[in-house]
Amino acid sequence: MTTLTEPRSLLLTGSPRERGRVHGEALRPEITGGMRRWKDALQQAAGLPVEEYLDRFVSRTDFLPAIERWTPHLLDEVRGIGEGAGISFRDVYAYQLMDEEWLFRLDLKQGSEPLEHCSMVGFFGDGAPPILGQNMDLPKYYDGTQTLFRVRDHDRDRESLIFTAAGLIGTTGLNSRGIGICCNTLTRLAHAYHGLPAAFIVRRVLESSTLAEASAFVREIPHASGQNYAIGGPDRIVDFECSAHKAVPFSCGPTHVYHTNHPLVNDDQPAPAGNAGAGKEPAGERSPMSNSEQRLAYLERMIGGQEAPRTVAGVKTILGARAVPINVGRDSAGDGMTLGSLIMELTTPPVLHYAPGPPAETAYTRWTL
Repeated sequence: MTTLTEPRSLLLTGSPRERGRVHGEALRPEITGGMRRWKDALQQAAGLPVEEYLDRFVSRTDFLPAIERWTPHLLDEVRGIGEGAGISFRDVYAYQLMDEEWLFRLDLKQGSEPLEHCSMVGFFGDGAPPILGQNMDLPKYYDGTQTLFRVRDHDRDRESLIFTAAGLIGTTGLNSRGIGICCNTLTRLAHAYHGLPAAFIVRRVLESSTLAEASAFVREIPHASGQNYAIGGPDRIVDFECSAHKAVPFSCGPTHVYHTNHPLVNDDQPAPAGNAGAGKEPAGERSPMSNSEQRLAYLERMIGGQEAPRTVAGVKTILGARAVPINVGRDSAGDGMTLGSLIMELTTPPVLHYAPGPPAETAYTRWTL
């Protein structure tokens, strides 16, 4: 597995199918290597032969109707990735469903542990251009496949910078209209096997011309997985905690927003499984703070109740902290790491500061649209 020292980028133009084929052909070694490690991890985690597990996952979920209704062109792009990389549609399709597969696996194993990763911060108001930042924490098997796509959509007359792992259509990014999006998994919220998966939502939001259009889309669609979406535009940032049955606006204050991986306003919880009393704390005892709660408390200390650090340098300091699990290094004990860190200046034109790894050990580079 290769550790990136310089950011990898790739220009994607043409029709969705053509963009996918270029993606697949140009990054075939990274895609096949990442998918091999992904399959090894799936087999170990699911306790089944990986081909059997993937057949079960694809056959027992029903995301394709929502994808075909809301983002058919992105499904065409996924098919192109598979064609370019020489990978079956089943595999390249399942690879896109990162959060949805995690939730399916928890259901299959009747697990209850939350999957906690990703921290988001945003600053806006008082006449200053919004700044939106995120540490994207993902499994280590993606390391070495980090890619920044520059997608030129001539039909919609816009361009996007999209951060992802090779083989995936996208995890976060911003477009030339000054629309940016960050997303944090909220596995404690209700999910559904027939909604629109997160990767397709992110890419569709980045096709929006305005913040109003992007917000309306996120509130209208059925969601496959619990997610917090922070969406910024040239004037402000909005935030929605989304679950299978509703999208609830969230706000920290008039000039800032921050979020980690547990719901704060959305009460759409999944139906309890097994013993209804499981998970309750004994009287007089308090459970230790979860990883997500620790990171949120850190963000509250750094941002809440004080003058927000409204500069790119200030956001870099917050996201690069080593003393809390907000910056997860490659040598961390767990299976995850900060795969990439992004800070978006939603100016005209917009600017992206991007580090392809944990920000405490990876340099940012500056990109413009």
